[in-house]
Amino acid sequence: MAKQAGPMPAVHMTISPKGWGLKPAGKRSHPVLQELGLPAGELETRAKNNTLQWLPRQFDEQAGAFHGYYDARSRTFAKPQNVNLIAPFQCLAGFDRYGEERLLTMARRAADWLDRFMVETHPMSLVLGGVLDNIKTDQLWTKYTADYVILNLGLWERLGEQQYLDRAVQSSRFLLQSQNHNFAPKYNHWHEQWMAKGWQSFGRAIVAMIALAEFVGGQEWLQRARAWGDYGLGLQAEDGCFHLINDTYYSSDIAADEIRGLVRLYLRTDERRYLDAALRFADWHVRRQDADGAWPLSEDRWGAAVTGYRGPGDMPNIAIALLMAHWATGRAGYVLSAAAALRYSMSQQQVPGRQERHYGEDGATHWGFWSWDPPYDFTMSADQSTHHARGYWFFLDYLLSRPGKELDALADECRRRKAEGAEPT
Repeated sequence: MAKQAGPMPAVHMTISPKGWGLKPAGKRSHPVLQELGLPAGELETRAKNNTLQWLPRQFDEQAGAFHGYYDARSRTFAKPQNVNLIAPFQCLAGFDRYGEERLLTMARRAADWLDRFMVETHPMSLVLGGVLDNIKTDQLWTKYTADYVILNLGLWERLGEQQYLDRAVQSSRFLLQSQNHNFAPKYNHWHEQWMAKGWQSFGRAIVAMIALAEFVGGQEWLQRARAWGDYGLGLQAEDGCFHLINDTYYSSDIAADEIRGLVRLYLRTDERRYLDAALRFADWHVRRQDADGAWPLSEDRWGAAVTGYRGPGDMPNIAIALLMAHWATGRAGYVLSAAAALRYSMSQQQVPGRQERHYGEDGATHWGFWSWDPPYDFTMSADQSTHHARGYWFFLDYLLSRPGKELDALADECRRRKAEGAEPT
């Protein structure tokens, strides 16, 4: 299968469409967006208002970090915690798009707060650079540490300050120690023991290692990415799914990065087995997508749902991964599935005066996204909004970078399906 023409979505990371070599859509549009129920102007407006109006209200200026979440029931903010690992991704992508310096400032302050309060920094520690869980505070997680590596590389790319590159390299060594202990997903600080069970997000480690290979150079980073990829291939079920919680449960929270990481590994190595595994997981999502465009939050290895809830921010995050699958194959079904996920995402945003939702009179909720569906605790958090806003930006910039004939054909396919009484997906 030949690689598709167009931008190569693996230059660095999936922090911002800029990392895929994409330019902001601006005023560009195409009838296909209307056919997909995703008008360009509306997507841009929703993402921009969330980023420039809602997101700054989530930042605790005194602490220098994002609040854990906003609870609309009590109108209170939770203390800063691990939300600061990925909330800055939205700031960095927003800075790339709008040039707002305050977004870059919030991102760097959040990263500095993490370094002070959530990262193991003692020079005598054998797990230097690991990132703590905010609930089980004696555990260091590879999942969080990979996010921290990516965040610091994103800051180094934009600021050029050596401390951020140093932090990324330091934390990558924690990932290496995990690799040396059979890819253990977490480390118990109290017992000084690597733990085999947990949330195994090997895809994030791949993304982090490839990003280091891009920025720092040297074959060791790519070799480590390959080791994580080979480990991940051994975890894939026959139907293409990955059950990455305790080797038993699928989670939509750790799905997108596995697709993205394996596609990136294919792009760097040209080894088809990585792409095949990524596409099997992408196809699993296309098959299992609900009518409203969402996926289950969790189900067990035997296909039984663990809960009826969904994690709304996971849907646009998976949509970004499906766009990478489309880039590698040109299969329209991936774009249609991503579009359905984004329509679901739009249904979770508190658009003032345009939809009846709980706590609509509370201005602090306006342009935010609910954390659960159906609403479970009526909270909003910045680690959710980063997926929604960036999902809109990636979709617009990627789709509108495609050849006009390809978009015309996709629009025709949407109209054909509608004429047959089917949803666009």
